[in-house]
Amino acid sequence: MQRVAVSLALLFLPAYLSCLGPDIQQRRVQIQEPGPDQPPHISTEESENSDPRPPTAEVRLSFQEKQFVDLVNAHRQKVGCSPLKLNTKLQKLAEEHSRDMAVRDFFSHTNPDGESPFDRMKNLGIRYSIAAENIAYGQRSAREVLQSWLSSSGHRRNIENCRLKEHGIGHFLETNHWTHVFATTR
Repeated sequence: MQRVAVSLALLFLPAYLSCLGPDIQQRRVQIQEPGPDQPPHISTEESENSDPRPPTAEVRLSFQEKQFVDLVNAHRQKVGCSPLKLNTKLQKLAEEHSRDMAVRDFFSHTNPDGESPFDRMKNLGIRYSIAAENIAYGQRSAREVLQSWLSSSGHRRNIENCRLKEHGIGHFLETNHWTHVFATTR
């Protein structure tokens, strides 16, 4: 029975991938770099939402997300930063943005509705003193995506920013869209 299910999954995989867009194979590995006219995706503006500090307990992670958390925190400790703490609202934000990029077929910090990461944080009631976001596409493992981000100065700066204390990681498995959001919440 299990062999039949695997065979059926493999049979329908090409049809499923074709539904995701014609250039799915061409966009294997990408990370978003800010252009010369784009601000970096970090905000030090005080958010004005009045919700209390988001909770940090009961965060559910996939295997890849858990592995990423371990790898990113090991890297931060090597450079003298404290480990990032998981935050349920940041986790939800990261997962939703990765899924949104896959479903609506875009790759950007700003979604098709014009919402930036900081707009999305505000909409979820996240109050912060500093926040940032990294996105990637096509990396199949936590190690691969971390290496991609560490190879980019802007993404590395976010990961190694010791002022950032909390995070959420969202990996949409079907298309390998990744979103890593950081904040120091109030």
